[in-house]
Amino acid sequence: MMKLLYGTYSTSQKKMQSSLIFCFLITALVAVSVSRPTATEERIRIMARTIMTRIKKIKDEHFQMSPEIDIGPDIDTPVDGLTSVIVHLSYLQLRLQVPPAQHLQQVLVDLETLLRTLEGLAVSHGCPVPNPETPVYKDETAFPVTSNYLYLLELQRYLEKLCLNMDKLKWCKDTDVAKTYIF
Repeated sequence: MMKLLYGTYSTSQKKMQSSLIFCFLITALVAVSVSRPTATEERIRIMARTIMTRIKKIKDEHFQMSPEIDIGPDIDTPVDGLTSVIVHLSYLQLRLQVPPAQHLQQVLVDLETLLRTLEGLAVSHGCPVPNPETPVYKDETAFPVTSNYLYLLELQRYLEKLCLNMDKLKWCKDTDVAKTYIF
């Protein structure tokens, strides 16, 4: 009676059962990996705020500028979409790598992490990821210390705008491409 209740499995039935279990586990693994977001808005916002905090500290420690000095007009680069954000942050990253940049190393590392996170988000949503630009050399920058300061200010302003416009990361707008919405 016990044999009838539990049954006796043949070798082919055991193989089929283990195949079904394997398929179920693979399906569960794929479902978990697809449903897990690659980057959340909050994580990106935290990274941006961390970089802004570091910039403030660097400005206070390394750039003792009088508040009366006119730095020039604010460059207003809009936050137009995921691809345009990656393009502009990559541009600023390259400009900040011009020597003397030793006190900017942690900002550059944090910016690199933010860029990789944004690129991962772009890839996961099918947005185009721009090609990296060529490096800027010291000869191309007449006043590297002033240049670093100005690009730090621009990075700080742009990250502040990014934090206020996180909803713009929901589409893949490049300056040359029409908006592609991510659902």
